[in-house]
This record gives sequence, C-alpha cells and structure tokens, in this order.
Amino acid sequence: MESLRLIRQAIDYVEEHLHTNIGIEDIARAAMSSKYHFQRMFHSLTGFTVSEYVRNRRLTLAAQELVGTDVKVIDIALKYGYESPEAFAKAFQRIHGVTPLAAKKRNVKLKAFPQISFQIQIKGETEMNYRIVEEKDSTIIGKDVVIRKDPFTEIPAFVEEIWTNGTHDRINEAIGRPVGTLLSGYHFDFSEDGTRKYLMGAELPEGMEAVEELTILHIPIQTYVVIDGLDIQDVWRRIYSEWFPSSNFEQVEGPCMEKYYWVDKSQNESVCEVWIPVRRKE
Repeated sequence: MESLRLIRQAIDYVEEHLHTNIGIEDIARAAMSSKYHFQRMFHSLTGFTVSEYVRNRRLTLAAQELVGTDVKVIDIALKYGYESPEAFAKAFQRIHGVTPLAAKKRNVKLKAFPQISFQIQIKGETEMNYRIVEEKDSTIIGKDVVIRKDPFTEIPAFVEEIWTNGTHDRINEAIGRPVGTLLSGYHFDFSEDGTRKYLMGAELPEGMEAVEELTILHIPIQTYVVIDGLDIQDVWRRIYSEWFPSSNFEQVEGPCMEKYYWVDKSQNESVCEVWIPVRRKE
C-alpha cells in the first residue's frame, strides 16, 4: 500500500504549501509519481481534480480567516494566490454562495472542505484477474462525446442514446460487422479540469475507408494492464483503490479502453475488460 502512503504524503504537502504558488507537478513529485498518473489516481479516489481540491482548501481557509476579523479582503486574496479582489470574490462566491464581504458578518453559512484523509483497508475478499499486454497500434472508428463531470452517469446515458438512435448499428455496418456486435469504449483527451472524451467504436479494418460522420481515434503501440469483471464501475473502482496501490506500475498518457464481450450466444450478459496504458515504476 505504498502508493496510498505517498498520496497521503502529497496531501500533507498541499496543506503545508496552500499559501504558496504550488503546481500539480510539485504535488505529484511529493507522491513520487508522474503528474499524469497522480492526476488520474487522485481524481478516481476522491472525485476531485487536484486543482479543485487545492482551490477548495484555500477557499475554506480564506473563509475561516475572514469570519469576524478585520483582515482586508485584498490581503486574504493575495495570501491565497488570487491576483485581484475581483477574481477572489468570484471564486469565493462560487464555493460559499456569498461574497467575501458578506462572510465577514456573523451568522452567515459557509462551506468547509476538510483535508482529505486516506484509510487503508485490507479486504482480500475477491481476487483480481489481470494481465500485462503489449498491444499493437490501431485506428478506431466510432461516435464520441465529452464527459464533463460523472462518467458513471454520463457514459451509460450516451451508450443508451446511440443504441436507441441506431448509431451503434451504423458503426458495425460501416466496418462490416454484424448488427448487435458489442462496441468498445475509449477514454481519451483527459484534461486537468477532469473532463475527457469518450468514444464507442471498433477497429477500422486495414484498407477500409473511414465514414465521414464518424470520429477517428488513433491508438499507439502501448503496454497495458488488462483487468476483467462483470461490473464496469466495480472494475474501475478496484483498479485505483486496490490494483495500482499494490502494484509496481503507474498509468501513462494515452487512451484507456473498455472492451465488451457477450458471455454467451443469448446476449443477455456481457463481460468487460478495462485496458489502461502503464509502465513499470523506476
């Protein structure tokens, strides 16, 4: 569980440097991790991006200092890294629902975002089946969408939409596969604000022309960890809460894949595999 200990170490580093100009690279370095891996790991475990967490903690402390004191708003704004009182006021009101000046009055409701803490629980209830795979490069064709907040609600809604409107069948027909064949999911273009793109599609056969209205995604040669299961949400949760913390691998930049297969010919139940690009830690 060395990885979770290092994440706690990074959280402590954040708390010690909330009054300074810290970047995600600095925080990841405190966890002895790459910036890319730390961002994915942190967001999956906490539900916050690193930037959101730092901002929420700063605005929590700022509110505590403003309440019932004579400290000037501009001094608090500068202390917590805001270049102007206007920028500070905008961010403050977005979190607390009131202006900094209003927060100085008593009997005003404010929000507090406490420091995150991690508790290690050794369960050992169910083994995890995984393999390390060297995958060739490929070209994927399909339909994509921007995932803005919660992939576990936005992705199922998107999948239901393309099944209902016939896009799923059109993708299969475009590449010569039978209607009803399960498509794979691809997470890509991850941003620091937590947004990403998600594409449902399949590999474009060599020599076949792309369909104009569909999205093309290029997958490079890469090493992947592949973990399977019946519940896609449970697989993702366990990868970051159990597999990465107990392994000697870290995630690297590149698309993540969800590959789906029917369990039997009745097509009543499917199994999924999550593919995440990785490298062995140095």
